[in-house]
Amino acid sequence: MKTPYQLLALGAIGALTITTLSIGAIHPSSALADSDKCYTVEAIWVRGSGQELGDDEYQRFNDELERRIKTPTVLNVVQLGDGSVSGYTYPAVAVGGSHPIITTGAKISGGEGFTYGDSVDEGANEASVYITQRLLTCPDTKFILGGYSQGAQVIGEIYIQRLNDSKRSAVVFNMLFGDPKLHLPEGEGFNPPACRGEEFSPWRRHVPNCDTDNGSLGARKPYLPSTWEDSTGLWCNDHDFVCGSSKFALDYGGHMTYGNEDGAIYTGVLEAVRRLKDSLADEKKDTSGLDTTPLLLKGGLNGLDVVFVIDSTGSMEPYIDEAKTTATTLSRFVSAVNGRVALVEYRDEGDEFTARILSNLSDDTDGFYSALDSITVDGGGDSPEALLHALKTGMNGVDWRPGATKAAIVLTDAGYHDPDEVDGSTLDEITALSLSIDPVNVYPVVPDYLAEEYTSLAEATVGQVVPIGENTAEALNDALTRIESRPIAQLALNAYRAEPGQTIHFDGSSSYSVGSTISTWDWDFDGDGTFEVLGGSPQADHTYTEPFSGVVQLRITDANGLVASASVPVEVGTQMPTGPAPADTLSASGTGTEVTLEWTASESPSKSWLISVNGVPVGAVTPDQRTAELTDIDRSDTVEFGVTPVTTEDEVGTSRVTYLEPEEASPSVAPTPSPSETADPSASTSPTPSETGGQTPTPSAAPTQRAEQSIPVTGVDVLPSGIGALALLGVGAILVMLRRKRS
Repeated sequence: MKTPYQLLALGAIGALTITTLSIGAIHPSSALADSDKCYTVEAIWVRGSGQELGDDEYQRFNDELERRIKTPTVLNVVQLGDGSVSGYTYPAVAVGGSHPIITTGAKISGGEGFTYGDSVDEGANEASVYITQRLLTCPDTKFILGGYSQGAQVIGEIYIQRLNDSKRSAVVFNMLFGDPKLHLPEGEGFNPPACRGEEFSPWRRHVPNCDTDNGSLGARKPYLPSTWEDSTGLWCNDHDFVCGSSKFALDYGGHMTYGNEDGAIYTGVLEAVRRLKDSLADEKKDTSGLDTTPLLLKGGLNGLDVVFVIDSTGSMEPYIDEAKTTATTLSRFVSAVNGRVALVEYRDEGDEFTARILSNLSDDTDGFYSALDSITVDGGGDSPEALLHALKTGMNGVDWRPGATKAAIVLTDAGYHDPDEVDGSTLDEITALSLSIDPVNVYPVVPDYLAEEYTSLAEATVGQVVPIGENTAEALNDALTRIESRPIAQLALNAYRAEPGQTIHFDGSSSYSVGSTISTWDWDFDGDGTFEVLGGSPQADHTYTEPFSGVVQLRITDANGLVASASVPVEVGTQMPTGPAPADTLSASGTGTEVTLEWTASESPSKSWLISVNGVPVGAVTPDQRTAELTDIDRSDTVEFGVTPVTTEDEVGTSRVTYLEPEEASPSVAPTPSPSETADPSASTSPTPSETGGQTPTPSAAPTQRAEQSIPVTGVDVLPSGIGALALLGVGAILVMLRRKRS
């Protein structure tokens, strides 16, 4: 996994001009197929901006394919750019540039926008020529394509411009991760159908943010040829500015998670191998070497966070002493479920303290046990204690992971105040807090005589009571086992939104149970703990007739009686906050390589205007400016210019764009041969439109719409994308320094 500092170094627009990273040694034959050897399936991986060959995402792609595809199926995995194909070598250039802040009269170089575009074209040409040449030699070969970030854009360009239908039919599946040219029409607008769980694009896979509409470099429209929409899968994780799931330039954490164990690349490869198996089976070929068994993780894809909430009043000494003997079990548990543990200690009103966090969530079990060993009992003397206050302290105070399944294990020999005497917390408030955190299921580990008293707390938070019986350590082990083995409840979106009277379609069909089956599906549509649907199905429709702000909750129970739940926010008839206002108008004029942009705006952004060329940011100007001078503009093709407002919170607003038609005889730009012209060495004539999917391929397709328009956010496709915007706004020198340190 790359560190944030390595990510910064992968290539951003900085305060100084940054040289593109070397892609390392070229191995002309190590990854590219032997020209005379045929394979059952060839998988092509396309890396992201500034990445070197053999990046982490490629390793996950390659390892998953090799694990699932065995003899008699013969596999060859290719990294685009690992060699040269008919003179094409994909460089995966980092996005670079200069002039982060300019003043009136200063000029911005637009060359970097073309450098990036040339990189995409080079990759698309290389891949399409490679596929064409391989099919000439091995017409029965199947292809699997995978691309990350800029690489996902490359794959889109292959499909749109360069492969005809017969060649596309050899591709059984292509997967796009963090695509900066993403297009999901169901996410467009103030109240889009995606937020009601409706009208999902056929290429949509895991895209939990319902407002995701267009990538950071603007949408490619059409996104795919209509006949090939079903053979493509698109993944855009939460907190990924590159593919547009976040509008905040510094929100890039999700962009780095596609290659995680059992993350999006794992899921994509599994689907690809399943499709390959179906394709080979249709041709009556041996598929015994293909493994299509899903690997279901205990704890879920994002792991499990557990907070221990321990009563340290006077009577708890024997229980705490026994709890300290569970080190081996806890270490195994953390390792098995990608787990983290935290410790909260509590007493009661009037004691030395009421509740405090002794250790935050961490996979360091030694630190947890050091904190547990430091507990000394005191106070109390009466029952009940300040448990609700302690749960509130823990739920609000620890660093929960987004998407992780969550639980709290309570160890006590006393009841609890309701309302709490410390802060007035009630059971209903704690239940609501639990649900708002995704939720946190509470497992009280208590003496047998308290089991009934704690049932309401456990059931309200979809946990379970675990009686201590004769041995506290065994009871804690039982609680951990239940949490580890329980099913995993998942909803398709991380939030839903509608207007009163509109029906929302909730989908929990991705939920699963490891080693068991889900027996019941219960739905609580308003998060009040009362389940309106008992024993329903994995999907449910509900119409909210009045404005509502709360959560929906799905509870599942498996055949072993273990329960789990998922909850996400629901907003009905509520207003969404608006981002910075776009420019009102934008025009571009100029001759040769110099262009002047002029725009009007009724509102100025609080930080800057971002200037982009062909979707790639090349500079920024102060909020009060309304003109910008650009140089190094390639006028051999239609050029798109954009201005985008950016706030001091680094929220990137909607872009206003305009186009300049090409000038004849543009200087300094040499023509590039099309892939179809070099695909067949024996060909002596240029391809016809029918041979190239209906259009003559060119390095860059001209936009179909020329008039000034407002399109969704444009940004930088780097790793992470948002760091490009950060560099534009004043930290370029740091990026240069970090790049030099990168190994």
